[in-house]
Amino acid sequence: MINIVFFGSSQHSVSILQQLLSHSDFNLQLVITKEDKPVGRDQTITPNPVAQFSRNHQLKLLQISEFTPDVISTLKNLKSSLYVCVAFGPPFFSQEVIDIPTHGILNIHPSPLPKYRGATPGPWQIINGEAKSSVSFFLIDALPDHGPIISQIPFDISPTETSVSFYQKAFDFASQKLHSIITDYISGILVPIPQDHTQKSYFPKFDKNTAQINWTWDTAKVDRFIRAMLPWPIAWTYVSDQKNAQLKMKIFSSHLQNNQLVPDEVQIEGKTRTLWSQIQNYYQINKTN
Repeated sequence: MINIVFFGSSQHSVSILQQLLSHSDFNLQLVITKEDKPVGRDQTITPNPVAQFSRNHQLKLLQISEFTPDVISTLKNLKSSLYVCVAFGPPFFSQEVIDIPTHGILNIHPSPLPKYRGATPGPWQIINGEAKSSVSFFLIDALPDHGPIISQIPFDISPTETSVSFYQKAFDFASQKLHSIITDYISGILVPIPQDHTQKSYFPKFDKNTAQINWTWDTAKVDRFIRAMLPWPIAWTYVSDQKNAQLKMKIFSSHLQNNQLVPDEVQIEGKTRTLWSQIQNYYQINKTN
């Protein structure tokens, strides 16, 4: 029996959590996630997907904002074999917490580490035109996405990939291989191998400002950027209406035609989503901003 504590907060975390529950040789001792937070325009206090799943399935749940002495004491008393982490931090793991489980903290990261470290590996791989990726199972150490690799599962990035489909594909593969990788690691069949840190790469997180389209890029890269910004923060650009007023326009989808980028589904600020083909005669895309 492998005693496991799970750390996570996203919907992709839930898919891994479900896999842990489906195997009788895994004993899930505790789920740790972030505290409920205000969400949306009304700032309604809302649990994240892991918290909601855990409550629905009556799992032992602990929601934290930091690793307090009480949290650390709780973890030490469990005497766990392994922690499994998917999309959890912050708070980040201190060396004291890393040292608690017998076999360390296994993290699942959707990139071929050491390439694409950081919080947004999916979008950047799409933007940069990568054709192949990997899901990396590695041990957490004191530095972000820096620890030794236990296993990597390669997969293809399709020419029409969005961040939604990329992450779904990555964590489907991770879920399928989770049991064998954990058991082979615990038994010593899989031996962690240090990353080649000379090959590391890191790209910044996105927000609504950095989702603005850079029209100096070639059209193929702009098209990839639009796909990479789904489901958030959504690529956008400035347009001018017939009165020459400048407005923001989100672009949800696009296609290439005669080496030109053609928006498909769009949304002018203050208006509903529609097809660009229905409004293109009334707006001009500004590519100089």
